Amino acid sequence: MEILIRPTQVSDAAAVANIYSQPKAQAGTLQLPKPSIDMWTKRLESMPVGVYSFVAEVDGKVVGNIGFEHSQRPRTAHCASFGIGVHDDYHNRGIGSKMIETVLELADNWLQIKRVQIEVNCDNEGAIACYKKFGFEIEGQAKGSVFRQGEYIDTYYMARVKL
Repeated sequence: MEILIRPTQVSDAAAVANIYSQPKAQAGTLQLPKPSIDMWTKRLESMPVGVYSFVAEVDGKVVGNIGFEHSQRPRTAHCASFGIGVHDDYHNRGIGSKMIETVLELADNWLQIKRVQIEVNCDNEGAIACYKKFGFEIEGQAKGSVFRQGEYIDTYYMARVKL
């Protein structure tokens, strides 16, 4: 299986909305249920400075999305964060890893980013293991920080720091 990572286009809005409407993507991200194509179209049309978005394609189908935000604040310009989603039918195939590799290469070799951070639900064992594979470490735990399906859940603060 060949995975192609490329910049997200406005024409990908329907595919990205589909990714984030999947049950596993809903449980593992901060996206709300039933995202509209119109919302994703507007989001992709007006990407802020310092935000980079990529999709993963398999056999011409968009099956993953990663958004990478480079801080534009002077004192945190060495920091970035990301959010990621993979279509439920394509989990455990290396798609998330390939997207993370893409943004870390951008961070390390082009943007002079020293700290990449992410928040992850404490029960998302697959994502936590994936992030650890790239050198991310758990720095702390936020109690009751996310409201999901009628209950509050904890999240971990994870980061990869290269000073």
